[in-house]
Amino acid sequence: MTRKLSQRDFMRQLVSRFGHDEERVVREYAAAEARGEVERKSNSHRLTAEQYARALWNDAVKKGWIGGLR
Repeated sequence: MTRKLSQRDFMRQLVSRFGHDEERVVREYAAAEARGEVERKSNSHRLTAEQYARALWNDAVKKGWIGGLR
């Protein structure tokens, strides 16, 4: 059984592939979630995949866990 990447690692991988194109990364993350390639542990706020991807992107910018986004 293959271990899935964490949400952060998956987003880092997308940034590595697509650069700092926020719209593309958010769209690709949401599509990957729909395909089951990355998953959330919970969805207590009932966010869509795209809303969650955008929130994750904003967290990356705010906390600096993806280089070059500040």
